[in-house]
Amino acid sequence: MDFFERQRQAKKKTSTLVLLFIIGVLLISLLNFLLLSLFVIPIFSGGFSAEGEVNVSEIASNSLKDPILAASVILGTFLVITIAGLFKKFQLKDGGSTIASMMGGRLVNSCSKDPDEKKLLNVVEEMAIASSVPKPDIYVMDGEKGINAFAAGHALDDAVIGVTDGCIRHLNRDELQAVIAHEFSHILNQDMKLNFRLVSVVFGLIVLSQIGRLMMEVAFSSTRYRRRSSRDNNGGGLIIAIGCTGICIMATGFIGVLMGNLIKSAISRQREYLADSSAVQFTRNPEGLSGALKKIGALSNGSRLLSPNTNEASHMFFGNGMKESWFSISSTHPPLLERIKLLDPSFNGDFSAVQLIEEKVISTKLKKSEKLSQSAIPLPVIDNAIGQTVPPVIMGLAGSGDNQIKVNSSKELSDSIGNPSQEHFDFAAELIKSLPNLVIEATRDPHDSCALVFALLLDKKNELIRNKQIEEIYDLFGEGMSKATLKLSLEIDNIDPRASLPIVDLSIGALRHMSQDQYGYFNHIVESLVAADGQLDLFEYSLSKLVVSHLEPHYIKKRKKVVQVYSLKRLGHDCSVLISALAHAAGREEQTIMAAYKAGAGRLSSLTELNFLSTTECGLKDLDASLSVLEGVVPNLKRALIQAASATVSVDGYLQIQEAELLRAICDVLGCPMPPLSISMEEAA
Repeated sequence: MDFFERQRQAKKKTSTLVLLFIIGVLLISLLNFLLLSLFVIPIFSGGFSAEGEVNVSEIASNSLKDPILAASVILGTFLVITIAGLFKKFQLKDGGSTIASMMGGRLVNSCSKDPDEKKLLNVVEEMAIASSVPKPDIYVMDGEKGINAFAAGHALDDAVIGVTDGCIRHLNRDELQAVIAHEFSHILNQDMKLNFRLVSVVFGLIVLSQIGRLMMEVAFSSTRYRRRSSRDNNGGGLIIAIGCTGICIMATGFIGVLMGNLIKSAISRQREYLADSSAVQFTRNPEGLSGALKKIGALSNGSRLLSPNTNEASHMFFGNGMKESWFSISSTHPPLLERIKLLDPSFNGDFSAVQLIEEKVISTKLKKSEKLSQSAIPLPVIDNAIGQTVPPVIMGLAGSGDNQIKVNSSKELSDSIGNPSQEHFDFAAELIKSLPNLVIEATRDPHDSCALVFALLLDKKNELIRNKQIEEIYDLFGEGMSKATLKLSLEIDNIDPRASLPIVDLSIGALRHMSQDQYGYFNHIVESLVAADGQLDLFEYSLSKLVVSHLEPHYIKKRKKVVQVYSLKRLGHDCSVLISALAHAAGREEQTIMAAYKAGAGRLSSLTELNFLSTTECGLKDLDASLSVLEGVVPNLKRALIQAASATVSVDGYLQIQEAELLRAICDVLGCPMPPLSISMEEAA
């Protein structure tokens, strides 16, 4: 199952979720109507006569036949549940950080000295590069001794990874990598968006039980007050009616709780199997994932969580965060032993032989100091990038036409979308090791990450333009930023040309911690640096698209409305712009350009009508406009577009570095992260 099929299934699960929600609302509404007609309305309508005779049957019969009452109850129930769900959706508007805070997570300081946290940071960074996903913020749930983890967010742009204290203390590196790969698969497969919708839907379904409980508490407290009061018994019937109404609503609320748990179980179990499978596919190491699951079985705390909010987010976790229930059908996760045996069929279920890493005691004083340093991340002028020795500058544009990568087939490129392999992880680890410490440290700091992006955009051929760019940085950000940019540019000029976009991936997490004003200044400088030479090249376009696509949703809270497109028939011009632009990028000679165009257009000929466009008709600005339209196409059409794009740029069996960067940027806009080209570092140098 490829990336696009997994996305299609995620959308299908969303439709299933809507259907189950409607069924749940109808069942609850029906039960509400029956209970109100049989019990509550007779009391409110004076169903008890002065002589004590009960006329419940007649009143109930009339109520059951009342269509206006039935419609009112159904509509009222629907409104209460829907409003509650929308309220919860509003609470979660800030994305994954909301869930992390709700679960008591602590944002990990990127400069943490704790060895286990440094290991976690390194694993997440490798995973981010290998999958071409911006590095998510990382949270640790202190005090949670069980082994567990979660991924949460609306999309790639606001995703966070959370792990328990027990997870980083008890798991070795291979096991931790497998757990993080499991969570990254949830990010890639759009499970996070589905999980957020589940939280809202389930909250809506169970809110009636909370309302019923509140009404019972009001009735109970009123009864106790009246007993202590010397007043007469006026109002006693109303209190009884409120209490009975509360009991009835609680009864329907119980159905809502049951429905909510069943919906979570129905949706999340299969996604957990898929995430396990994807994690093994990513790491090619089933022992890592099975080892983590075995340690859950061996640990007294297992994967259980202490947070009072665990039930609300139970379906988001790597393992079952709740106590084992007798009602196993409502469990959000498959049985632990079943998951292990799918990875290790020889396992006999004996957890006593599993070796646990002894938990180390970490200084709470250190934790508090790190938490304080992370809580407020200013963007002042800092000098941590200044005064360090750097090698002499090497002039020349990285990623020129001399850097070629052999491609076996265009299918190899398109199949890698959302499917990082062990090769990609090895490449990521090697790339991180090859980067200067100054660059790695810069990706973890908001100020230095700005300087890093600026350094990548400095002109490497024209010294006059470069000086003008530095002046613009100085005018808006000051001397500290301009000096840091120059120092980092000296380092960047010597690194592997394929490292540029992965460096930006690592920096996105830190760049999300700017203020709104700082982002405005940053965005202005990026635009100025790109426009400094009066032309937009492939690398500048690719980098700016990557930065904008991942930061804009974070700082501009109103998410862009993307219109779903189910056919390419009316998008022939936009498809023509895409394929023609890539064809011009793929070759300088007319024969090569036409061959590239025909290779790509042939993949789309059955879906739409294409025309070859000149460079004046398919420039990068035209491409930008067309991608804004094409990003709304459904997953199977995205597959076709990316297969066509891959066929275009790889027509001669080779891929230029800048072609690869452009293809990566296009995939990024379409919401389809393309892993880096994982060949040996020496081959591309």
